[in-house]
Amino acid sequence: MPVFSSSKKKSDEYCCKIYTMDAELQFTIEATAKGHTLFSLVCQTIGLREHWYFGLKFLDKVTNEWTWLQVNRTITSQPIQIQSNSISSKRPESPSATDNFKPHLLRSPPTSPSTSTLSLPSSSTSGAHPCVNVLELYFVVKFYPEEITNELIQDITRHLFYLQVKQDILNMDIYCPPDAAAHLASLALQAKFGDYDQLSSSSEPLNLESEALLPLSCFQKVELTRADWFSRIVALWRTHTSLTREDSEMAYLKHAQDLDMFGLSFFEISKMQGANKSNPSSQQQSDQSSIAAELWLGIDSLGIRFYKKNKLRPEVFFSWSDIKSVAAHDKKVILNMSGEKSATFAFYAAKSSVSKEILDLATGNHELYMKRRREQTIEIQQMRYFEGQQQKEKHRIITRERQLRLQAEKERDEIERKFNDYQRQMKEIHDTLLKYQEAAKLLARKAHISSEEARLQAEKAFEIETQLERCKYEINRNEEEKRLYARQISECEQIISTLVNDSVKSNSAYYSCRCGELSLISSTIEQRRKEAEELKIEVAKWRVAEAAAREKLLSITQLNQSIAVKNAATQAQQNLVQTSSPRTLSPPPYRPPLRNQELNQIDERAFLIEKQSKQAQLVLQLEDLKNVIQAKKIEERQTFLDKAYEENLAVGDNKYSTMQKASSGTASKRMAMLHDL
Repeated sequence: MPVFSSSKKKSDEYCCKIYTMDAELQFTIEATAKGHTLFSLVCQTIGLREHWYFGLKFLDKVTNEWTWLQVNRTITSQPIQIQSNSISSKRPESPSATDNFKPHLLRSPPTSPSTSTLSLPSSSTSGAHPCVNVLELYFVVKFYPEEITNELIQDITRHLFYLQVKQDILNMDIYCPPDAAAHLASLALQAKFGDYDQLSSSSEPLNLESEALLPLSCFQKVELTRADWFSRIVALWRTHTSLTREDSEMAYLKHAQDLDMFGLSFFEISKMQGANKSNPSSQQQSDQSSIAAELWLGIDSLGIRFYKKNKLRPEVFFSWSDIKSVAAHDKKVILNMSGEKSATFAFYAAKSSVSKEILDLATGNHELYMKRRREQTIEIQQMRYFEGQQQKEKHRIITRERQLRLQAEKERDEIERKFNDYQRQMKEIHDTLLKYQEAAKLLARKAHISSEEARLQAEKAFEIETQLERCKYEINRNEEEKRLYARQISECEQIISTLVNDSVKSNSAYYSCRCGELSLISSTIEQRRKEAEELKIEVAKWRVAEAAAREKLLSITQLNQSIAVKNAATQAQQNLVQTSSPRTLSPPPYRPPLRNQELNQIDERAFLIEKQSKQAQLVLQLEDLKNVIQAKKIEERQTFLDKAYEENLAVGDNKYSTMQKASSGTASKRMAMLHDL
C-alpha cells in the first residue's frame, strides 16, 4: 500500500489515473511504489478478487506501443509517459480524440478515429490534482479462462469481461459475422436498458442512434440501412424479456466465446530473423497483409496455435500440456515440447518487446492452465461458496420479484378483462337502450296514429249516433203518421159503413156521389199503405246500420284498450332499463381459490413455456436475418476473413472443430507439420 505523507515532496509523488472499462480512478503513489501495489489498489477499490485475469497496460514512451506493466518492478522505472498535471487534467473536447486513443488499447495501438466505435466513460472530478506528475494506465483483461461461464466467479469479473469483449467486437479486434453481431447487440441492449416493453411504455423515448451497437463492417459490407439494422436488433431484443443484467452479460459472453478469435492474442512471426518488417496495429491492416504474412502465432488459455492462411483456421495447435517450456532471447522465441522425444521449435518476432510479451502471455496462460487442473485453493473455495450464497439470494429475490411481477401482471390482466367485460356489457346495454328508445318512438308514433284513428272512429260513431237518433225520430214520426192514418182509415171505414147503410135509403144519385168519394178514399188508403210498407223497410235498414255501428264502436274501444296496455308495458320496461346499473350485473362464476404452491407451479410453467416460445422466435429471427444478410451483402467489400468464415461455414467447421483438427496426431507429427509451414 502506498504511504500518503505530507512530509514527502510533491516531486516524489505521482498521480496515477487508472482507466477501467467503465470508470476512471485516481491514486497518489510514491516514486518507489511497485506495480503490484498499484494493481492491488485498483482491485481493492473496485472490489475485484479474481485479479489473476487482469493487468495494467500503458503506452511505451520509447516504442510508442502498448506494454504490460511489470508488477515486480517499480512503476517509475518502466517506460511510462509522465505528463504534467495541467495538461493531463484537461479532458478531450471532441469525442474523436478520446476514441482515437482509448478503445484500441485492448489488442492493438490506437489507429485513426474512423475505426473507433466506443469511448471509455470517466468518473473523475474536474480540477487540478495536487501532484505534478501524472501517469495514465489502463486496467484491462490480460488472460482469458477456458470456460468463461463456469470459471468466472464474481459478478464484477463477468461485468469487466463483458465490457472488454464487447469493445473488442465493436473495434473489430475479434471477428464477428453480422448476424452474430446483431444478436450480441440485442443482448447488450437488454443488459443496459432491461426489458424493451417496459422501456417503450415509459415517457422517455429511446434513441438507438447514440448507442454503439454494431461494428462498422456491418454497415460497410451489408446493404442495409441503419434503421433496418436497428429494427431487427430491437426485434431480437424483445425476445430477451425478463433477463437480468447479469444474465444478459453472461449470455453475451457465452455466445462471444464461440467466436474463432475470442481470447486469442495474435503475433506475426517468421522462421528466419528479420523476415518481419512491421507489426500490424489494427484488424484492418492485418487483414490487408494476411496473404503476405508468413505465420501468425495465437496464444490463449488452451495453448499456442499457428496460422498460415487466415486467423480463423489454425494449422497446428499445441496445448499447454504438450509444451514443456517457453524461452525468449532478444527476438527469438523457443518452444520446448514435452514427451519422450523432446523437440524444440524456434521462431522470430518483429521486435524484442514482442518476444517478451509472447513469453509473458505464454507463462501466465500456462500457470493458469496448470492451476485449473489442480485442487482449488481455500481462497477459491471461499469465493465460490460466498458467491454461491449470493447467487442463491439473488435468485430467490429475482424469483420473488418475478412472482410478484407475474402476479401484478395477472391482476392487471384480470382488471383489464373485467373492465373490458364491463365496457362490453355497458355497450350492449347502451345498444339495447337505443333499440328500446327506437321501439318506444315507433310505439309512440303508432299510438298517435291509433289515437287519430280512434278520434276519427269516434267522430264517425257520433255521426252514426246522430243518424240513429234521427232515424228514431223519423220512426216515431212515421208511427204517429201510421196511427193517424189508421185512425183516418177507421173513420173512413165507419163512413163507408154509414154510407152503405144509408145507400139503401138514399137515391141512386146520392149513392153514385158517395161511391166516387169512396173510390177516392180507397185509392188514398192504398197509397198510404204503400208508404207505410216503404217506411217499414227504411226502419229495418236503419236498425241494421245501427247494429253495425255499435259493433264497430265496440271493436274501436277494445283496440284502444290493447294499445293502452302495450304503452304501459313499454313504459315499465323503459323504467327498468333506466334504473339498471353495472352493479346489478350477474357476478362472475365461482372459482375455488388456489394455494400458493399451486399458483407458483402454474407461474413457473407459464414462464418456461413463454421462455421456450421466445427461444423459438429468436431462432427464426436469426435465420431470417442470415438470409437477408446473405442476399444483401456487398461482394466486393468482403474481406479475407469474411471469405474464410464463409468457407468454414460451408464445410460445417467452427472454432472447436478446427482446433480439434489442428491438434490431431502426435506432437512430433504436428512439429513436422509446423516445420513444413
